[in-house]
Amino acid sequence: MKSLFYLISLKSFLLVLFLVSIFLTLSAHTEESAEAAKGKELFQSKGCVACHTIGGGKLTGPDLKGVTERRQEEWLKQWIKSPDTMVFSDPIAKELLAEYMVPMPNQGLTDQEVIEMIIYLKYEDSKK
Repeated sequence: MKSLFYLISLKSFLLVLFLVSIFLTLSAHTEESAEAAKGKELFQSKGCVACHTIGGGKLTGPDLKGVTERRQEEWLKQWIKSPDTMVFSDPIAKELLAEYMVPMPNQGLTDQEVIEMIIYLKYEDSKK
């Protein structure tokens, strides 16, 4: 009888441990970091919301949901930093301009702000 009690206790403990690990994993992926919060603030204050949604469909520019999965991070860094020069040399940038007919303006972001913006976009993409 004692061994049955220990077996049930062990299974209960393992179940609780499993559920806690799932909760912590989900929390880590959905918790907004300070850098993501700064990126979100930039996204709003620089007017990105006028042309882009994240999961709300196309506007003047593309919907950015999943952009960090569709594009390489280095490309995103260059695009966010210097979209006005990329449209002359980058095939993807040229396609975007041809499709949307409105060039993305250069927002004059610092390298750190570009990183924060990408962290925010990754955060949004992690919220499946």
